[in-house]
Amino acid sequence: MTRDPTIPDPLAFAAVLFDMDGTLIDSEPIWFAVLRAVMPDFGGDLPADGHGALHGNDRATSTRILRERFGLTGDAEAFWARVVERLIGDLADARPMPHADAWVEAVAAAGRGRAVVSNSPRAMVEASLAPHAWARHLEVRVAVEDVARGKPHPDGYLLAAERLGVAAARCLVVEDSEAGARAAIAAGATCLFVTNGVVDVARARAITPHVVRSLPAI
Repeated sequence: MTRDPTIPDPLAFAAVLFDMDGTLIDSEPIWFAVLRAVMPDFGGDLPADGHGALHGNDRATSTRILRERFGLTGDAEAFWARVVERLIGDLADARPMPHADAWVEAVAAAGRGRAVVSNSPRAMVEASLAPHAWARHLEVRVAVEDVARGKPHPDGYLLAAERLGVAAARCLVVEDSEAGARAAIAAGATCLFVTNGVVDVARARAITPHVVRSLPAI
């Protein structure tokens, strides 16, 4: 592998735990477009520049932000059910993030543990991964329903490590959000923060020293 020496070697870890949205799958634009489309039916207006306020948050936090800042009213469960229903169809067209497929395949070929840990509901996790052959290597999939607390809490990463039979301290987590990176560090894992040009590099480095704009080739 040719890489920046400050980037952890994923094959030096017992397992690699991947976030999904914006890390493995380019689903963030689809997710945000669906939110914007559904919001008016529930009294709200989500502007085009509102993505940053929601990026990486769990459902409870996102609901609070949508209510307080963007005017969401009515039944939150009905709102999210409508969002997920639309997303399941739209996610069939979501592409993998650059080099994400190669990372998963390299980790699998090396016999390292691997998992997906997402703040998204299981229906979205399965819909996002279903079109991609390399996703067969990701049998351990932790969705937000599987834990008491989503990211930025460490519960999801701790559960994934437990299911893989490894200590979280022996895991590399690949994340694209502040909430996710904080969850990884709280779990005791090493975190590679992929900013995708969305998260400020200084903010990312305040959480972990391992920061890249995009996943490098492997």
